[in-house]
Amino acid sequence: SSGINAEYGGSDGPRHRGSRLLSNSEQLPDTELPPEVEEGNIEYKLKLVNPNPSRLEHLVTQMKWRLREGQGEAVYEIGVCDNGKLAGLCRYEMDASIETLKTMSKLADAECIVLKEFSVLDNKAVSPSTLHITPAPKKA
Repeated sequence: SSGINAEYGGSDGPRHRGSRLLSNSEQLPDTELPPEVEEGNIEYKLKLVNPNPSRLEHLVTQMKWRLREGQGEAVYEIGVCDNGKLAGLCRYEMDASIETLKTMSKLADAECIVLKEFSVLDNKAVSPSTLHITPAPKKA
């Protein structure tokens, strides 16, 4: 497997035409994942770049829902449309999206870890990313 824990930026995993992607899938299809479903702990986001405060609040509420659905575990696929199409992001958008997810996680009292990164598309520094969200460790 090609997991990336805590830090992102590696390029492990299957190569697909040039750029990178973070995904929970062991092997990525060429163009898409199954469409997102309302239930369950998996959330697709195309990108999360500088959301305004009200959007951020909505995203945190949504994250808490996904955490409840997954009994304390949620998986975010970044750079993926709701229909499952792998869109990919440039490096700046991916980095900004991951920072937003870390902020969301902190506000939801959770922890965010990037799991996997895959190559996917030409002309994209990064493609979809999978992040694992779990409750924050309790402080002693």
